[in-house]
Amino acid sequence: MKAINVCIVSVVGFCVSVCAFAQDSGIKDWGFGFGIGVEQYKDKYIEQAGMYGPQKIVVVEREYRTLPSAWLTMRWNIWTLGGGIPVDNGKNSKSKVDALGVRAGLYAGVKVLDSNSQIFSAVSLGPQVSFMVSGREVVVGLGWVAHKTRILGYGIKEGEPLPSWFTDIKYKEATENSYMGMFSVAF
Repeated sequence: MKAINVCIVSVVGFCVSVCAFAQDSGIKDWGFGFGIGVEQYKDKYIEQAGMYGPQKIVVVEREYRTLPSAWLTMRWNIWTLGGGIPVDNGKNSKSKVDALGVRAGLYAGVKVLDSNSQIFSAVSLGPQVSFMVSGREVVVGLGWVAHKTRILGYGIKEGEPLPSWFTDIKYKEATENSYMGMFSVAF
């Protein structure tokens, strides 16, 4: 839990620093967005397990390898992709990519809500591509994520009897580094 809090403070500090740098250097292509992130877990995230029968066989009832969640993101567009390819479009002579508004840069995100109704439980950072759709900026990114994980703990194994020294299933919660996909819309 402490590692997640440190990461959240670091990402917030990064966002504040980028915003201050962007204003001081005249870079205006940055902003905030709200989106959906799909996190990948290295091991199964075990939401729920139960014990069944007189031998107390452990059965995992709900587990995830990927998990969608709501994210607040900050994006910083640094490069325009493919600028300089001329396209004859009548009065203006913009490049094809510039006409589409495709740009690349970095995003930073904080998970605002997950399946357990926990807030600010993960952070993410990575490269992104943004483009305009019907006057709104859409951002797609793929990056690193630090999030909580939950597995069966302390010698408890799926499909085997609960160890005799336990009266109930115990879980081990930790923080892991993995990757995720991000899809957000600027506001």
